[in-house]
Amino acid sequence: MANHIDFDPAKIPCPDFSSNLYDVIRNALIADANTPDITNNEQAILKLRSQWEAENANLRAQYQAQLQEEHVAGERRRADEEELTRQREAEERDKEAELAKEMEKKRTPLPNFKQGVGHRSVPHHYHPYAEKLMTTRKYVPLWYFLPDAEREARERMREVVDNNRFEFESDPASASSTPLTLISTTSVRASPNALPDLCLTWNQVMRAKSGFLGALSLGAFPDKHVDMFAQFFVHMEMHPELRKTNGERTMALYQAETRLSWYKDNEKGDPFDLAVIMEETLDECRNEIRSQDHAKALKGMSSLLPSPTNSLLITTLLHQLSPFRNYH
Repeated sequence: MANHIDFDPAKIPCPDFSSNLYDVIRNALIADANTPDITNNEQAILKLRSQWEAENANLRAQYQAQLQEEHVAGERRRADEEELTRQREAEERDKEAELAKEMEKKRTPLPNFKQGVGHRSVPHHYHPYAEKLMTTRKYVPLWYFLPDAEREARERMREVVDNNRFEFESDPASASSTPLTLISTTSVRASPNALPDLCLTWNQVMRAKSGFLGALSLGAFPDKHVDMFAQFFVHMEMHPELRKTNGERTMALYQAETRLSWYKDNEKGDPFDLAVIMEETLDECRNEIRSQDHAKALKGMSSLLPSPTNSLLITTLLHQLSPFRNYH
């Protein structure tokens, strides 16, 4: 509105036009030729009161209109503020929903599961190096299927590896003119703790066999080959050699020699049936165990009487006693 009214006109009291304060105005009205109907003081008072009431009524009307206009403007502002608040809340919800989607993408999916159906067994964690070799059907020492190797495998699984780093690795067996291969630093490495099969006890061989047989699936070995490896261990376990003196040492050595030989012959394209116990090789293993015991005894004797002659004699005997001196 053009003229803003800051007060309520209805609260303004009507002036006392009969007071001496309005004598001049009353006399002017009585003397005014334009107001011939006003001839005395009472008529002048009524005229002044009527004029004031008319003006006050006009102010009250303007004031009420002003209040209505301000009310409408206030409602509009509140509506605008509420709409702005709704828009901001909607934007916040959209942002939260988008963040939730992004977070969900980073989370591991949770497929549905069958209630009441538990896990039959704890999954076996193969050593990364063994897993790599078994996948390519290469020879793997049985140590990699012992509990020590599994513990090492679990530790390696927890390592944080930078997948974007690469290095050159030398491959002496490569037939190409450039035996250097670019590999990721995440590629598996042989364990520095691994023991060759020749150093394993019979009990260690038996503990590792299940892991080895289970890992054959990594290389998708045909059923015929899986059965051959299984029968290989079964026939060794049932062999009467185990009831003899040093039988377990003999069978542990037999396992080490024959399984490695099978992989070598297989790469040449001429493998044999590993499940067949080769008595000639078994006899060589017996002799090798005897040679080791003799060597140990001779070394004990040489420690009592050390001399260049004794050392030469012991070296000659050890060379002659070992049936595997030209085996590999």
